Amino acid sequence: MSRVIVLSGGDSTEHEVSLASGADVAESLAAHHRVMPIRIDRRGMWWMEGVDTAFTAADILDELEPDDVVFPVLHGGWGENGGLQHELEIRGIRHVGCSAAACRIGMSKLATARAAARRGVPTIPTRVLHRSSYLADPDLLTSALARVADWPLIVKPDAGGSSVGVAVVSSLHELRAALGVAFALDPVVLLQPLVRGAEVSVGVWSGSTHGLQATGGSLVHLPDGETAFSYDHKYAGAGGWLEIPAAFPAPVLQQLQAAALDVADAVGVAGLARIDFFVTADEVVLNEINTMPGLRRESHFPRLVRAAGTQYDELLDSLVRRAARASGRAGGDRRTGRGIRTARTIGA
Repeated sequence: MSRVIVLSGGDSTEHEVSLASGADVAESLAAHHRVMPIRIDRRGMWWMEGVDTAFTAADILDELEPDDVVFPVLHGGWGENGGLQHELEIRGIRHVGCSAAACRIGMSKLATARAAARRGVPTIPTRVLHRSSYLADPDLLTSALARVADWPLIVKPDAGGSSVGVAVVSSLHELRAALGVAFALDPVVLLQPLVRGAEVSVGVWSGSTHGLQATGGSLVHLPDGETAFSYDHKYAGAGGWLEIPAAFPAPVLQQLQAAALDVADAVGVAGLARIDFFVTADEVVLNEINTMPGLRRESHFPRLVRAAGTQYDELLDSLVRRAARASGRAGGDRRTGRGIRTARTIGA
């Protein structure tokens, strides 16, 4: 039986979402695994249950055992952008989810779109803006963009999730405000036309007994007059709901699933991801990918997998068993030369 280190929290804007996911994941896995939940605070310090002392990442990672599996239930920031995964890989530590390289691509909406486009998946026309150019003269840049704008526009940070920092704008004033918010979160901001179509998601996952497969689709239903599924819709009770599974005509569902698998392959997904699309009258268009989607029992991704026939507990157990069978990265140094086991050691 593998020991599973469940990480949640972190320094991203999705800290609270991650804590909720991590709690449900740890509770579920405890039925079949030895579980060690660890909360990462916003300063990057790691806290073990029942221990009053904070640890650094290195304190804990350097002391993991060869059979341990890390389950990084972290949304955004270092925990999902490949930073943590790189640290795990150079130590030869097994982990659930995508590799560092895949996480780096998946965290960037722009990099994901470019990878998908090379596989022939339609993507949204995008203007890329950089914080340095914006800060040099915000009024000049915003006014220039407004003169050529085909309103409404979508403003979104290149990295991040849960729709944090995403805004629909229809005027110069709204554009300026939205750019200020987005650039506070990310040095790269994307400007896109509003796609008129259904917001649809497909889950992809590979368990202990099968390769990557696609779920059915979900469909976003928004309150009248609203045009985008926001953070408040997802987590703050602002209305809107998800139809899972959604009833798509067979050709549309097949197109969605094929596109999801193409995107997953282009990014290099392993384990799990949720891929978001727009379905217009003419085509299926990629929106973005989430390489560590929300994992509360009733989160979007687990509901997609459950609708496809796999229950929550089975999903998580299968992901851990898949990771446990993988080999650690060759040459990984699990102790980085320290090898010191003290009263601070995990499990002491």
